[in-house]
Amino acid sequence: MLTVHRRKLLYGALTMCLPGICRAGTPQPGSVHIALVQTTESSEYFNEITRGVRTGCNRLGYTLSVFDADNSPVAQSDAIETYAQQKVSAILLCAIDVYGVRDAIDTARRFNVPVIAIDAIVAGKTIAQIGVDNIRTAARLLDALLQPGLVHPTRIGIIGATGSYIQTLRYSGFLDAMKKEAPFMHVSGFVDGQNILDSAQTAAEDLLAAAPDLDLIYATGEPAMIGALSALQTSPPRRTVHLAGWDMSPEINKGLRDGIVLATAVQDTVRMGEAAVKAVHHWLHDMPVPHDIIVPATIVTPQYPHGIL
Repeated sequence: MLTVHRRKLLYGALTMCLPGICRAGTPQPGSVHIALVQTTESSEYFNEITRGVRTGCNRLGYTLSVFDADNSPVAQSDAIETYAQQKVSAILLCAIDVYGVRDAIDTARRFNVPVIAIDAIVAGKTIAQIGVDNIRTAARLLDALLQPGLVHPTRIGIIGATGSYIQTLRYSGFLDAMKKEAPFMHVSGFVDGQNILDSAQTAAEDLLAAAPDLDLIYATGEPAMIGALSALQTSPPRRTVHLAGWDMSPEINKGLRDGIVLATAVQDTVRMGEAAVKAVHHWLHDMPVPHDIIVPATIVTPQYPHGIL
C-alpha cells in the first residue's frame, strides 16, 4: 500500500513490528512499514527513486508512505520526527540539507527507527547511504570531454548547489580532475542554482551575462542542467556554449541529440530506490548491511548514447 503526504503528516497510530536500531526480532512482511522522506515531486530524478522504492516494497510486501517536502529542509526534519514517533520500521531519506536533518535523525534513533540515506551523505547518522561515487564520476565526466577528436573546452562556468553536500563533491571532484588532467581549462565563473529549477535558470542567465567567453557550463544536478538549457534559449550567447553535468530528462536527452550536451552522468535512480529497500530488508533480518552502497553511474555522450562503461 502506498500513501503520499505533501508537506503534511497524518499523526495516526500505527500497529507494526519495530525492530529499529536494535534489530529486535524478525518482522512479518505485512507488518513492515517504510517511510520515504523525499526532496520534491517536481523532479523526474526523485520520482524515479520513489518508483524504485515502491517496486522494492511491492516485491517484499512492505507498506510504503511517501512524504514530499517540496524542497523544504524544515518539512523534512518534521517528517522524520513524526514518522519516528509513529514507530515506522525504517525511514528512507533523500536529504535536502544533510546538516539540518541530523537532529531529526537523532530523534529517530531514540525511537529505534533506522534511517537510510539515498543520494545523500549524513556522516555518522545513518545505518547506510546509497548513491554514486560522486568524486570519481565527476572525473569520468571530464575524461569524456577530453576524448580524442573532440574540441576541448578551455573556459568553464559552473552551476552548483552550495546547500547540497554531494553536489559540492561533484564540483570539487571535477575541479581536482581538471587540475590533474586538463590544466589548460580554467573556471570563469560559479553560480549557485540552489538545486531548484527556477533558481538554476536565473543563475545560468547571470553566469552567461557575467562570463560571455564561456565554452562550457558544468552543472552538478538535474535542475542546473535543465536551467542551463533553458537559459541558453532565453538568453542565447554570442558564441556556442556546450553543457556537461548530471542526470537525464527529456530536455537533457534533446540536448544530447542536438549536440549541446557533451556528456552527462546518468544515475540509476530506480536501482537506488530498490537498493534502499533491500538494505532495510537485510537490516530487519539481522543480515550484514554495508554502510556505503555504491550504484554506478553511466556517462552518456552524443557519440555514446547508451553510455561509456
